[in-house]
Amino acid sequence: MERLVVAVSDLRTVVRCPHCGFLTARVRDRRWQRVHDLPHGGRPTVLVWVRRLFVCGNCDQRHTESHPEMWGRVTRRLALRMVRDAQGVSIKAVAARYQVSWWLKMRTVRVWSGEIEARRRRRRCRVLLVDETSLRRRHRYVTVISDGETGAVLGVVRHRDSAALGRFLQAQGPAWCRGVKVVVSDGSEAYRAAIGRWLPDTRHVLDRFHVARWFAQGLIDVRRRIQRIGDVGSRPAFDPEIFRSRYLQQMRYDHLTDDQAARLGKVLAREPELERAWRMLQHLYGIHLASDDQEANQAVAAFLELCREQGIVEFLPTVDRLLDWADEIVAFHTCGRITNGRLEGRMNKLGVLKRIAYGFTNLPNFRARAILTNPGVPS
Repeated sequence: MERLVVAVSDLRTVVRCPHCGFLTARVRDRRWQRVHDLPHGGRPTVLVWVRRLFVCGNCDQRHTESHPEMWGRVTRRLALRMVRDAQGVSIKAVAARYQVSWWLKMRTVRVWSGEIEARRRRRRCRVLLVDETSLRRRHRYVTVISDGETGAVLGVVRHRDSAALGRFLQAQGPAWCRGVKVVVSDGSEAYRAAIGRWLPDTRHVLDRFHVARWFAQGLIDVRRRIQRIGDVGSRPAFDPEIFRSRYLQQMRYDHLTDDQAARLGKVLAREPELERAWRMLQHLYGIHLASDDQEANQAVAAFLELCREQGIVEFLPTVDRLLDWADEIVAFHTCGRITNGRLEGRMNKLGVLKRIAYGFTNLPNFRARAILTNPGVPS
């Protein structure tokens, strides 16, 4: 395709020296620099910038003139357009659209993203959300930190251990950390250790979604033991009715339709042990359904008593976790029933981003894309 080439130059004859501040008009040399601009009339546009090299008459230092609309090899308006386009398509597609190199496009995104990240991290954050993800499936895990009130991603740091979250909080400084009132995370001991060290006065809340998975694991283990009717590799290996109702067994009773409740009731009536496990799970769901922390503590005590009476060994790991994380679980009620829901939504967007790129191997590139695609919306 034919390109449009336009020669441009600055009309100023006198500029200020960046070294000493004096005005100078001495031009030592002129250089021609090609700068990509927005397409005009469907044709790719290239500006040939006649860039002057000045010599200061006061300090005798040399400097090349600059212009606020020139961002290296691209204009500011083209950089802004490419950054916006990169939020929905791959870097390769955007580079091909404006006929620039992949490296130039990626460098533009990283510079722009770095400025946005710096502005976000300077703002006060009252609610902090912490979770983990991987650059590629089950490879190279990273920690994602988000503002719980706006949903904006504040940072993506390498690894998912205590040191990773600690480095982020240490870089933010003591004043910023004192402004954080609530932190929501999954059941990671590493994250809990970092929060206890760097945010000792902050209320730590365990995310409701991860707690529900802990609760359901006891029922899942009971169902897997009961449903097996044949050896491994035989057909059928599982009781079909129990297996087909596995998702209904994990639902809250008040979320079941009449048909679903009738179908589940037939399965539970046939397996008394599975019914006892299902009732124990419903008691656990009552912890988050409680109206306040006092009622939640009563639900915890009722479940522990029920677990002692039923004696189902699959729920013993759930009891251990419940006792270990009781304060963080009940804090859900004292901190406005906050969850990691906003960050989980951001994780879905990051999943789409990773599928577009077929996975990432470069953390700075992933961080830049994550910052741009998750701007956040005030609550």
